[in-house]
Amino acid sequence: MLRPHGINAQSAPKPDGSFRWHADVAVGAGVDVVRAELSAGWDWRYAYGGSSGELAISVLNAGKAEIVIAGKSVQRTSSDVAIVSLPNLRQQSVEAVDGRYSSVTLTLHTDVVTRALSATFGNAALEDLDLTPKLDVSSSAGQLLCQLIRASTAGLHDGILARSPKASALLSEAAMQLILENVPHRLTDRLSRHPMDAPPRHVRRAVEYMRANLHLPLTIADIAGNAGISSRLLQSGFRRIHGTTPVAYLRKIRLEAIHDELSRPENLLPVSEVALKWGFTHMGRFAASYRSTFGLYPSETVRRARGFCG
Repeated sequence: MLRPHGINAQSAPKPDGSFRWHADVAVGAGVDVVRAELSAGWDWRYAYGGSSGELAISVLNAGKAEIVIAGKSVQRTSSDVAIVSLPNLRQQSVEAVDGRYSSVTLTLHTDVVTRALSATFGNAALEDLDLTPKLDVSSSAGQLLCQLIRASTAGLHDGILARSPKASALLSEAAMQLILENVPHRLTDRLSRHPMDAPPRHVRRAVEYMRANLHLPLTIADIAGNAGISSRLLQSGFRRIHGTTPVAYLRKIRLEAIHDELSRPENLLPVSEVALKWGFTHMGRFAASYRSTFGLYPSETVRRARGFCG
């Protein structure tokens, strides 16, 4: 069960000890989540294989662990979030405390990592960043990462993100960008440089690309690349010209697409399916945003389109 995910055991269960290891994997667009549990009175060592270019973000709910990254040993507890470049991970050992070990690991796939690195730094490889391997879970960035892990775990295991690749793509990119901007690494100093203003033509090109490809699971890196600028320039250009972020602008025009679809009398899809199709996974927040934008709830739009009163 573990080998398809690139996990290779390096220690075998002791013949005189009880051992129970359980892991389940949920895979989405550019991301997967592994929930693992160990019950044993001793530690267990394993390594990852076939993980070139992937980045793992992991939290412990119980127990402790030790990771070896490029020859350096790092101790892990439930008070930190581990951020690990899998090409640099040599080994991990896990240990149950009071008979229990439990972890959740979000892994960003190579294409997600590569696009974010390219859009932010140009030519840079993940293994060359030398990312700080852990972050205090109580820090603002640590709390945000934990929220992203929880949202991804819930969304992948209940199938919501699998049914909404647009939302999954943005969620994965948000996790990667959060790490690049908040976890110290060799290129951190580049982020402190004030970006130049993006020429208006590049922002216009970005908007045109968004509208022409609204049906695709777009990321900000995709949009910036097609506009011919970096993600940081795209961000600054949108704030200056549109007074908002590219993600917020993308959500706005996707809301317009939903409104257009729900306004058609021939539409037979439930509101929730239309929302998921366009990248909205939280129905309460979606309904509130829709009403704020159009002055009525999605269900009211449907009733009007079908000629119902009330």
